[in-house]
Amino acid sequence: MKKSQTKIIAADDPVSTRQKILDAAAETFAEHGFRAATTRMICAKAGVNVALVNYYFHSKAELYKAVIATLFENMGKTLLTIPDIVTDAASWQRAVRTWVARSLQICAAQKPPELWVARLMALEECVPSDLTYDIEEKFAKPVRQCFLRLLRMGLQDDDPVTLALWASNIQSQCVIYALTKQGWGARFRPPDVSHEEWIKRLEDHICDGIFQRLKYS
Repeated sequence: MKKSQTKIIAADDPVSTRQKILDAAAETFAEHGFRAATTRMICAKAGVNVALVNYYFHSKAELYKAVIATLFENMGKTLLTIPDIVTDAASWQRAVRTWVARSLQICAAQKPPELWVARLMALEECVPSDLTYDIEEKFAKPVRQCFLRLLRMGLQDDDPVTLALWASNIQSQCVIYALTKQGWGARFRPPDVSHEEWIKRLEDHICDGIFQRLKYS
């Protein structure tokens, strides 16, 4: 009896209902984009009625804002603190490797929530929504500035062009996986190499190139 009561309480729990809507919205927006996704699609996936979406989020635009804030804040937090661990050359290399690995995990993800983040990143680049500017200012720019801070530690001079070239070169090798269709990397991956092994080898390849030319100072 207790088990059935617990299920009923959980089903009516406002927190779980709100989260159910957020999860369904993240998946729907990631699949269709903000413009093509509809509230009815989201409700059908979440198993709730439209009135609940309006109750918790007021509109599709506000729901999209909540999805972006939740996903991008969580992903951004894992990157923003990485430079703080650097105290010497060895910890700098660990920090760079952690950054590259985490970026690849997000951009080349095959499972949610990283997969949703990667797809939303791609959609905002290719089919910008009204929130593109906010996403850039609140999430993308702080992450990019944090990465520049990390790279600057390995440069012998403070030339902004050199710094920008390094940042764009490294980030493009990761972001290409978010901007292309899932499975794009399989075109280059040998048939006997798994996705996980390929991404780890790519991480090593990117980091080896960085460490050959940049040195912590």
